[in-house]
Amino acid sequence: MGALCQGRPAATGQRGCILTLAAFFSQAQAVVPALQGRCGQHLGGLPAGPAAEQLLAAMQRQHPRAGRAFWALRTYARLVWQPAYASVMAVEWAGRVLPLAGLRWQLDIAAADVDGFTLPAAAWMTPTPADTRPQAAVQVQAMAARLLAAVQAGLPLHPKAARRMLADCVLSALLRAQPRMGCSDDRLRAAGSAWLALLGAGGDSGYLEVCNAAGRPRLVLDRGICCLDDRREGGELCNTCPRLARGERLQRLQALAAGSPA
Repeated sequence: MGALCQGRPAATGQRGCILTLAAFFSQAQAVVPALQGRCGQHLGGLPAGPAAEQLLAAMQRQHPRAGRAFWALRTYARLVWQPAYASVMAVEWAGRVLPLAGLRWQLDIAAADVDGFTLPAAAWMTPTPADTRPQAAVQVQAMAARLLAAVQAGLPLHPKAARRMLADCVLSALLRAQPRMGCSDDRLRAAGSAWLALLGAGGDSGYLEVCNAAGRPRLVLDRGICCLDDRREGGELCNTCPRLARGERLQRLQALAAGSPA
């Protein structure tokens, strides 16, 4: 069984030919500009262990008062989100599995951030499995486990916190991909539930419904975990933060949605 949301595949060309992996990354970046995936040999980057070690150290220098919980969770989140987003988009747009073997991360140490990620493969996984989502979920789960272990080598990070952060990333990726997926909110919810079940994260994240400026319902992320941004200097609770009282969170999200025509 393929993706639940079957719209016009974003990774196919005008004649229906599957685009290259590099072309897919270009299309993904057009939707999420911070998503910087690159493929091919000799692109550099660090594997999970050194990437987590260096990013943890940079995070502590950049935010010295934020504390261990912030440093650990922020490091994990920065490393996991881009490969997770790209894997979800590859399945739901193109019906393809992103080849995460040999994954490396490129860091911006001065900013305590991740510039992007690299894959040595220059083509989609071959052969493509008949059911792409389970195969992709296996890879994402393995990648997330490596990152969790790498962060835990430097600082404590509870597996539940990491799992919920990954769940938030996956459902957020689906929201960003929905316009090109061409599916209804109900089908997007179903796709999200399917992903979380495959990742062993059922119920760890979800969606809320608010109304846009035209009065039409739209989905927003119902986060499963706080990103702890308020612990850094100049940080604050996000509008989607689960630490906000539910009424205040819905009020904030409704106000944002009311200003959006889409």
